[in-house]
Formats: sequence, C-alpha cells, structure tokens
Amino acid sequence: MYSQSLFSIDDVRELQGLVRAYPLATVVAAAHAGLEAHLLALQLAEGGGPGLLRGHVGRMHTLARSVPEGAEVLAVFQSPNAYISPRWYVNGQRGARLAPSWNYVAVEARGRIRFVEDGGWMRDHLAALTASQEAHRAQPWSLHDASPDFIDEAARHLRGFEIEVTRLAGKRFLSQQRTPADRSSLVEHLALERQGAAHDVAALIVP
Repeated sequence: MYSQSLFSIDDVRELQGLVRAYPLATVVAAAHAGLEAHLLALQLAEGGGPGLLRGHVGRMHTLARSVPEGAEVLAVFQSPNAYISPRWYVNGQRGARLAPSWNYVAVEARGRIRFVEDGGWMRDHLAALTASQEAHRAQPWSLHDASPDFIDEAARHLRGFEIEVTRLAGKRFLSQQRTPADRSSLVEHLALERQGAAHDVAALIVP
C-alpha cells in the first residue's frame, strides 16, 4: 500500500482496532488459475505481534479448493469512503488549482494461509465472530440460540483458515493536508449527502 507519511498509520493497536471495526476484508490469493479476490469476514484473534486472522469458507469455495497451504495472501480492510468535491473547500469557488479526491481509511494485512480441520476450532471461531458483531445489541444473538445439531452440521460444511500476519500497514486519507477550515467545511457538506457512507466518513474527519 503506497502511503506518504502524513497519511500512514503506524500504531499496531490502532491498525488492529480498524481491522475489528471493519472485518469484511478483500482477501487476495494466488490460486491455481491465477489471482483471486474474495470478500470474507475475518476475526482478529487476541495475542501479541501484528495478529492472527481467522476465517472460514464453504468447502466448495475456490479459496478452500485451489489455494495451496502456506500461500501468501493479502487482506484489505476498508472503512466507508466518500467522494470529495473541490467546491466544498473554503476557497473552492475561487481557486482553479483544486481537484476532486476521495476520503477513506484502509488497512492491509499480509501473511501465509493455513487451513484448519477442527470442529472445535470452527465452533469457537464462529462464536467469536458472531459475538464481535452482536456485542452492542440490546439482545445479542449467540450460537447458543441455535440448535447444536444445526451448528455442528454447518461446521462440517465449512473449512477454516488462519493467516499469521507478518505485515500490517494502514492509511488514513481524510484531507489531513487541508486546513482546519477546509476539513470543517467537508464535514458539513458530507452531512448533506444522501449516501449513508458520506455521513460515516464525516465522522472520521478531524477538523
């Protein structure tokens, strides 16, 4: 991921927090037929170092069938994103040296994939992944709300995997190069956009 120092995120804890906040990753791997990209929800396990990512796919999924054990993979996690109009800058109506841009936050994790064939591991993984998304709800759903037979049957049709992260890098492109007045203006204009993602990006920008 190319990033200038102004936009780079170097703190590992912050990067891990973003991975947990936006767990749906684009996982890129070299399969037998060439590069493949898949959208998969990944769980960041507790522990030291850059981290350990856990995920699952159906046994007929191409990731499970055609990506070799130990292959290097890239997982990209991305926040909501939004288009930024030059007119939103304080001098946007007067300056002729402004161009549109895009605001976003992204994290990339690199590592090697290891497949897991363990029913207990799969149940623990599914429970942790579900709990991370249900924790804020008034009545969180958990695997205990489903039939044990159903969970066991689902686990048998899934193949787990782990990615031992060797490199974690991030980028926060939120108009940091602009003035505080410009960023405040962006927040105001994004709040007027119809897209929900624009409102989410507005909350990420620090005026």
